[in-house]
Amino acid sequence: MIKINFLRAVALLFLGFLFSCDNTTADPINQNNSNNSNTGGSGSSGPTITGPRILHKIVVNSEVQQEFVTSGNVLQKAIFKEASAPTSFFVGTATYTSGKISKVKFGQELNGAPVSNGQVYDFNVTYDSSGKINYTTGQVSLGTTIMFNSEYTYTYDGAGKMTKIVEKKKSGTTYTHFTNYNFTNTGDNITKMITETGITNAAGVPDMSAGVMTSTYNYTAYDTKINPYNTLPKTFFVMWSLVHPINFPSLSANNLVTFNIVYPSPAPVIPGGYTYLYDSMNYPTSDQTQIQKYIYKAL
Repeated sequence: MIKINFLRAVALLFLGFLFSCDNTTADPINQNNSNNSNTGGSGSSGPTITGPRILHKIVVNSEVQQEFVTSGNVLQKAIFKEASAPTSFFVGTATYTSGKISKVKFGQELNGAPVSNGQVYDFNVTYDSSGKINYTTGQVSLGTTIMFNSEYTYTYDGAGKMTKIVEKKKSGTTYTHFTNYNFTNTGDNITKMITETGITNAAGVPDMSAGVMTSTYNYTAYDTKINPYNTLPKTFFVMWSLVHPINFPSLSANNLVTFNIVYPSPAPVIPGGYTYLYDSMNYPTSDQTQIQKYIYKAL
């Protein structure tokens, strides 16, 4: 029941994240500054961009929901507004080694300062010789208390598309649980993800006889335009999706139009759909109501 309730909560977050940053930004949205005007980029509040760009902000009802702090095309920080309080944010920072993201850390912030008892996710990323992620370690803490550690391994098909991530959780040095993320790809889009969650023995071998909880995410339709998240490093959004798995479509080349999520019974099937308006370069600029706006920076 805890897992199902968590997934329902994440589904609501997803409606804000997908339906719907620049190191010169004076006042990022997680700073307690009354002079924060939150303008810039392209869209209704900035100049038209006709060349290369990078996603800067997502604004809903004139309020910044996501901000990406960048230097050139290098992502330094991502700031996601939380629904729990008007000045509460979930912030991800990236560390680079030889030009590739090697660490990502997510943590809760209030008024621009870390929350002392907040959740913290630390990921360490390694790559194979072709540059694909092949192994990740993760640690989840509550304040200074380590809750659990995870190990992630990755599988790809012959075209280099990610088809599976296997997560094994540890309590101390003992394995306790696993989650399999199984992906179906159509072209460059993820069209289905099935998660399987259960327990392992102490050595990390899944115990399938104990019962496995399965959830299915059907990403049933995409447009043919450019996904704005693709202007930012994909490695960051793999880690972000490991925190909130419902965000895996941010890795797709195009923009999600319709989806449904089938959680274990008796949870209801959750449907959803998105609309977009585009600029002449095929990037989304808003939803069709123009309530949600995508703001970019020129490169």
